[in-house]
Amino acid sequence: MSIALDIEPRQPRHAIHPAFEDTLDQRAARAAHAVEGLARYEDYGIRRTFHGFYYISHYYPLRAMRDVDLKTIETRLRDLEEQTFETYIHFPYCEYLCTFCHFYKKPSGSVTTLLDKEDVALNRVEREMRMYRDLFGGPIQAHSLQLGGGTPSMISNKRLVALLETVRECMVLDDDAEIKIEIYPQDYEEGDLREKLQILKDFGFTDLVVDLESGNKETLDYINRPRSSLETYLRVLDVAVSAGHTSFITALMAGLPRETFESLDRTIQTLKSIEEVKVVNVFPVIMRETDPITTQLRRNPADFHDAATRDQMWIFARNELRDSGWTEGPISYLHRSDVRPEQQSDKFECVNLLGFGTSGFGYLNGNGWASQYFNFCNDVDYAKRVDAGEPPIWRMGIYDQAERARRKVIFGLANVKSAENLVAIEQCFGVDVDEIYGRTFNALLMLGLIEVVPIEHGIRFTEDGLARLEEICYLLQSDYAKDACDTQPDADDPRSKELINQHYAVTMPSEDRAAFEALVADQPREFMHRIR
Repeated sequence: MSIALDIEPRQPRHAIHPAFEDTLDQRAARAAHAVEGLARYEDYGIRRTFHGFYYISHYYPLRAMRDVDLKTIETRLRDLEEQTFETYIHFPYCEYLCTFCHFYKKPSGSVTTLLDKEDVALNRVEREMRMYRDLFGGPIQAHSLQLGGGTPSMISNKRLVALLETVRECMVLDDDAEIKIEIYPQDYEEGDLREKLQILKDFGFTDLVVDLESGNKETLDYINRPRSSLETYLRVLDVAVSAGHTSFITALMAGLPRETFESLDRTIQTLKSIEEVKVVNVFPVIMRETDPITTQLRRNPADFHDAATRDQMWIFARNELRDSGWTEGPISYLHRSDVRPEQQSDKFECVNLLGFGTSGFGYLNGNGWASQYFNFCNDVDYAKRVDAGEPPIWRMGIYDQAERARRKVIFGLANVKSAENLVAIEQCFGVDVDEIYGRTFNALLMLGLIEVVPIEHGIRFTEDGLARLEEICYLLQSDYAKDACDTQPDADDPRSKELINQHYAVTMPSEDRAAFEALVADQPREFMHRIR
């Protein structure tokens, strides 16, 4: 069982690097200057709200999807035979529930109770995988696999082996598949950890996702990660490297309570010094009304940074990595120049994705249609469907061609490529970009939030645009999707918490939306002549 034990921790071989104090103030001031410059967009409704900071990772967002019947689900799935998928397995249990986390998760309880719980949860995931295999008429053709959560490193080694045997039974993974698992950075019983790492190595895992969130111990304690620290993170990496694992992905959440620029910089310098750390995902702190961190905010507001400081820390961290030669793409995913986070980048290109487990979500692209879906986000409904031998999909958004084009633009711009080719989008979906986006693009161009790249027949975000990507992506949605985002769930709805926590999208104040739409209405319709 991979849980923390009371052992005498040894010192990690990797060192904690000091912050670069001589230039820290200058670099923080540079980020502050960037944030100050963004204030000029507020008159047009593009502002960072305290509860903002979530870039669009779904189109449609959950609240714009609709409940879907089983006949429609099975018809759509059978249309996907012989296609290839990114795949994700969700394990919901955690020893400690981080207060900032809004993903579906549950407390693990004792070692004995977790053994029973993991068996129940993973038995259902395995049934779900077999269900898809049968609907497709053969093994799932998989281009990637990720085990996430929750805390999948808590899965017992014996049960992990059984799960991976089921994966082999239900999937055919590409020879170059990216295969990842999330490992919580804490002190483990070393023999158990080494056995787990060998299981992963033997299966062919290419990356270990060890999310640090912060290297500041005071911050980690505040957000209920008491067994985690920068030191324990480094010890996990040391053991993993000695076991033959050479590629690590980690995440930082910029702007958490009690984080300072000095502690953030010290963490970044440490991560940069570890050659096996290939990707650092730098996310700004995200708030949801149903997250425990919001309760902490209400009780102790002085512990929290304001929106501008959180924004500054996010830009500071991204700048520090990019200035050191790291490449950004998708937004907030910083990677070494010789590495591409393939699964994440491909997801932003709207490829097929199957998500297994409670709250799993995916993208589907069939013959002349496309959709995004969410599994049930509670155990009761998920279990009822799976136990009945039925796909546990709760909601689905099915697009017409114009909405497919919108999704491609929204995701493509967020992928931080050299440009998103609008001519190719017109040809692919048979749409008129001027009709869908002409006035909107002219407004964004006038504000300096996008720029034209004629040689690639497309557009990309400017630096200011990237810094306000979340809000711009909201504004690029259809009116239908924006209205759904802005409509809060009825408090009496038994799924209202799920419709808030799993709704990964910005909700914009009505006056801000109206201000931007007034600007758009004054723009010319014709935009595509700029890039043809």
